[in-house]
Amino acid sequence: MKKITYILLSGIIYLFASCVEDNTQTVFKELNEVTIEGIEDEYENVYINRTLSIHPTLTTTFNDESQLDYLWIAYDRNSRLGADTLARTKDLDAIIGLTPGEHTGKFKVFDRTTGIYYEKEFIINVVNDFTQGLLILAENNGQAELNFWVPGRDELITDVFGLLNDGKSLGTNPHRVYFNKYTTDASSEVLVLCQDEEGGKILDNITMLESREYKSLFINDIGDVKPQAYFKNYMREYLIDNGLVYDRAVNTNPPSTTVKPYLSSPRGDYEIAENADFGDDESSVSRTVLYDNLNHCFYAQLSITSSSLTTVSSSGMAISGGFFDPDNVGMDCLYAGLSSRSADETREYIGVFETEGGERHLLRMGIAFYANIDEPSTYFKDLGNDVIQSPAINEAVSFSCSANFSGYLFYAAGNQIYVYNVLSRTGQALYDIGSGCTIDHIEIERAGNRLWVAFRDTQATSQPAGFVGLTIQTDGGLRLEESIRHEHFADRIVDFESKY
Repeated sequence: MKKITYILLSGIIYLFASCVEDNTQTVFKELNEVTIEGIEDEYENVYINRTLSIHPTLTTTFNDESQLDYLWIAYDRNSRLGADTLARTKDLDAIIGLTPGEHTGKFKVFDRTTGIYYEKEFIINVVNDFTQGLLILAENNGQAELNFWVPGRDELITDVFGLLNDGKSLGTNPHRVYFNKYTTDASSEVLVLCQDEEGGKILDNITMLESREYKSLFINDIGDVKPQAYFKNYMREYLIDNGLVYDRAVNTNPPSTTVKPYLSSPRGDYEIAENADFGDDESSVSRTVLYDNLNHCFYAQLSITSSSLTTVSSSGMAISGGFFDPDNVGMDCLYAGLSSRSADETREYIGVFETEGGERHLLRMGIAFYANIDEPSTYFKDLGNDVIQSPAINEAVSFSCSANFSGYLFYAAGNQIYVYNVLSRTGQALYDIGSGCTIDHIEIERAGNRLWVAFRDTQATSQPAGFVGLTIQTDGGLRLEESIRHEHFADRIVDFESKY
């Protein structure tokens, strides 16, 4: 009985199952598969601010690309976060604004009908364009803008900071730019000074990305900032803000990230002349010398451990030459810079000083620290004081000198470049930048023979600023020869700095 019951039950189940209607529909749809070709595995030497062009070839099953969408992205290989969208077209023709280094790129093809996507991955090696060249600090549309001139290619990259920092602003009222080179690339920095509420920014030397804000240099809140200058000496560097001098230790690697509280003066209140640089770009001087435009005297800091300034006379440095009193010069310093250097560590500086009545003098100063000479090994000596008799000297707005052209002072007034011979006490016009132009700033490049000139085309309706590079020729007499010119990319240019 048990066996029969089992057979009958099985038969009933079979008959019941066979009577159920099967309404299942199986639909097989052939995909319009995409094959991507024409994209290399790696793209070397991709330069910032230059166009990267990749034109892939697509093959589809149905020979139909009408339902396809495209996406090009790139991200840092160390992180898959924050991918940059390069384009949403089939062909890539994008101006690269990625940071220097290796990036992963992807080309994605989406099929809108199925939601399926196909992709090709590749490597983009972005080349550091900012190792050597010229930093150009400008103002454009009320904002500070950092530009970079690339030698060899004679290429100008505009708004470098904005390009690499997602359009961020450096600040307003740009004032100075400095390249602070230390023992390694990683510890070196670019310092941009802006006379606004924030004071500017410190940039990474390699990537030109923002490292930190200017205000982070100060241990305590100093209130309103007014960055003016940054002077460099051996083991110490000096920040000038609101006329006060702040000491920074750079004898460690990396250098100190902050400055000490401002140095005191035996004269009480003081105001350091921001354009009086008694340093040496090629071989750092051992100690600092500064000029005080309020008390009209020279200071020295003989001990790097001192928290105060001393006058050159009270420090025992002063050797009288009979031309002026370094403790009581009686004039404001408009400009001072290195004019010559010697192997025994003696250096001569020249400066343009102005009396209360507006008369401009050329002062010569000999400064030595630990020199191997018959004079005292550390000294400040007044070497000359002449009223400058030279064309347009009272209208001059910018000055420059260099140890490579000893005894010459270059200056700009209107649309003309002039030169003053310190020894013969004569001056003359050297170069006309062009009718309708006015010169804002000049500077001789570091360790070179080129004079950089920032000018504005007063007849231009927009972006009047540009610059030229004038090669200083000394064979057969002193003359200037134009070798570089870039025009109409900013409202004004305020400063140059060689990056090396």
